[in-house]
Amino acid sequence: MSNEELINIAKEARKNAYAPLTDYLVGAAILADDGEVYIGANIEVPSGIGISNCAERVAIQNAYAHGKRKFLKLVVVGGSAKNENIDLTLVPCGVCLQYINEMCGNVDIIHFENGKCVVKKITDFLITSYSFNVDKEENS
Repeated sequence: MSNEELINIAKEARKNAYAPLTDYLVGAAILADDGEVYIGANIEVPSGIGISNCAERVAIQNAYAHGKRKFLKLVVVGGSAKNENIDLTLVPCGVCLQYINEMCGNVDIIHFENGKCVVKKITDFLITSYSFNVDKEENS
C-alpha cells in the first residue's frame, strides 16, 4: 500500500475524532505486515485530557484487538475541527512515541513537517529509548 493511500485512510479516520476539549481532530492508520489497515481517531474525555486517547494509540490498540503484532507503517494527520485541511506540521506526541516504540518497534512513521510528507523511523524521534517489550525485535 502506498503512503498516499494510507494518508487518505487516516484523513477519513480523522472524521471520527471526538475532541470537545481541543477541537483538534486527529486520524491515524497503521499497516500490519499482512496488508490489513487499522484506524484510530483521537477521543477526548470531557472531564479531562489525562484519560483521553490519541489517534495513534487507538489505531495500535485496534490492530492489537484484531490479533496483529507486526507493523510496517503508521500515519498520523490532524487539524482544527473548523476546517477539513490537515496541519502541515504534526508529529506524534511523546507518549505516543513511547507507545509506538514498545508496541510496534522501529516502524515507519508518516507525518507532515513544514508542509512536506515525511517518513521517519521511531529511532529518528527517540534516539535513545527504553522498552520492556520482549517482542520488539520481531517488529524491528
